[in-house]
Amino acid sequence: MTSKFTHWDEVYKTKDHEKVSWFQARSTISYDWITESIKQDDAIIDVGCGVSILADNLLKKGFDNLSLLELSTTALNACKDRLKSYHGKLNFYNENILDFEPKTTFKLWHDRAVFHFLTDPNDQQTYIKKLEKYLEKDGFFLLATFSPEGPKQCSELDIVQYDVNKITQLLGDQFKLINSTSEAHPHPNGMTQHFNYFLFKKV
Repeated sequence: MTSKFTHWDEVYKTKDHEKVSWFQARSTISYDWITESIKQDDAIIDVGCGVSILADNLLKKGFDNLSLLELSTTALNACKDRLKSYHGKLNFYNENILDFEPKTTFKLWHDRAVFHFLTDPNDQQTYIKKLEKYLEKDGFFLLATFSPEGPKQCSELDIVQYDVNKITQLLGDQFKLINSTSEAHPHPNGMTQHFNYFLFKKV
């Protein structure tokens, strides 16, 4: 596996999963926007799911067509074990989103803090091409990134900060901005990290 796999697997092997900086005891903005935007049988993919409980929240709400993609085998196995009672309602992908070639499309593509790790413009364009190919027409792209007020690194990796103008220009005319908001996310060390959330519709 690549160094990216190794890096993220080491994070999840060595850290308390509730102490990583992005941990949420309950998915907030993502959950609300998803449940407001699509039907329960629509296909959803959570890119870079980690050990997030977003899937738990959605399954309990009645959503039954979820795909979880994650680089870390350790994190994905933790999700599989935790969600084993929902067999048949979940697909798991242990791979890099830049290499992702599913045999299906999605009504909603969720990404909380993966895209901002793509610092190479070529990688950003590869990601966007995947998004364009596998997100259905009139589907939704829900993205959360560090804001310009947020950190410039996470887990010892550089990130790219985004505001509305920057992400809108990067995505281009195929995506229409539906909603945006900011979130002050509490870090387990007592500090606060500032995220921006964006909801786009593919036109």
